[in-house]
Amino acid sequence: MMSRKLSNIEHILDGNILYFVRLEGSLNLDELRSAIARVQRKHPALRTLIREKYDGLYYEEDSAPGIPLRIVPRLSEDDYRRECQTELATAFAYDLPQLRVVWLQSEGESDLLLTTSHRICDGMSMFIIVREILKSLHSDEELIPYEPITTQDIIGNYQPPQPWKTRLKVSLLNSLLRLVPKSPQTPENNEHYLEWKANRAMSDALRKRCKVEGVSVHAALVVALDRTLFAAFGKDNLPKWIGNQIDPRRGRFPALKSDTVFFGGGSFKVRTGQALEEEFWDRARSIHEEIPRQIAQELLNIPRRFHFIEMLRPLTSGQVQSILRLNDALTFNRCNSFALSNLGNVVIDDSDAPFRLKDLRLYLHSFKTRALGLVSYTLNGEMRFYCVSNEKCLSPNQVDALKREFMAVLEHQTYKTEDDVIEIPAHADCATCSLPVQQTAEHPFRAE
Repeated sequence: MMSRKLSNIEHILDGNILYFVRLEGSLNLDELRSAIARVQRKHPALRTLIREKYDGLYYEEDSAPGIPLRIVPRLSEDDYRRECQTELATAFAYDLPQLRVVWLQSEGESDLLLTTSHRICDGMSMFIIVREILKSLHSDEELIPYEPITTQDIIGNYQPPQPWKTRLKVSLLNSLLRLVPKSPQTPENNEHYLEWKANRAMSDALRKRCKVEGVSVHAALVVALDRTLFAAFGKDNLPKWIGNQIDPRRGRFPALKSDTVFFGGGSFKVRTGQALEEEFWDRARSIHEEIPRQIAQELLNIPRRFHFIEMLRPLTSGQVQSILRLNDALTFNRCNSFALSNLGNVVIDDSDAPFRLKDLRLYLHSFKTRALGLVSYTLNGEMRFYCVSNEKCLSPNQVDALKREFMAVLEHQTYKTEDDVIEIPAHADCATCSLPVQQTAEHPFRAE
């Protein structure tokens, strides 16, 4: 039986990630259960249960039950919003797998809601699970199990260059951490969501413009977001950093393969409010040239950071809340970082499936820390955007204003001619989703 203590990082990563999948065509209950079971057998993180012991929380893999599947009649197209809110706000029970599925069932069209705990899974890992479940619904392709992945696999052989200095820092920090009181108050993390998309013409035009300018789409998104944040927050309340999430797979760590489920990687930071007077594409080229160096440095930093964090004494949930409350007081409720996660082109190969993928969306909820960020991905040639904000960071009106400013910046720079004549077609198809999640007392618990 595999048993290991949760790492300090896994204690902090306390939130839910949900993928909404809309399918047109037929689904069979037995085939769905079989597909979920096959994917569970492949990924160790989906077979582990959490056990609470005298010295903390442990992962154990010992005859884990099947992944829960709940079937709900789909009476209207928007029923998924209600179920999404429920799934996001419901913490995972320790004695159940850290994944659950809801099937909103109707004639000819179905919605699947797949929810997981951020403790075991990041957004890209969750997409791997979704893709494999959909593939397994109509394919007998073998899914090969692998050994559990731990933080030690990422730390590897790293040792600090001056171990005595590291031990001294850890000792001092642990002494301070012992003094942190346990907050008795249940956190209230209420979030606002807004999702929209640029149609295929706009998406194609942006990709072509980036190619002409010699920059990645991500570099353009960083600059557009930076200038949008300045317009939305102003100089005095501007978040200090844009945190750019990176995928730790792609051969960057030997233990992490392209289809490995893992709880997260790292991110590199871009300071906001810089070079605002610089021409947009010149600034994008500077960011584009800097990104490889930033990623390389972050990949070196990840083992060092994991190693250091794992030497610290674990914090209780109440202590984490005390630290967050103190940080709020010292920063006057400002959010110092805005996350940007670009999943790239999302491809679901379902050409042989008895169903058609009509829509795929991503939702996040954090139980402990404040979520503030933008997720971008491309589906069926259209760029999708999903913004999540804790209510203490941005109000719904501010999130909506951020969306309009962000798209205006992208459109202006995409279609700007040499004579600065702007030709903007309507990107129109913007969908707004309001799913404010209310934290309840029954679940006293960052999203990517």
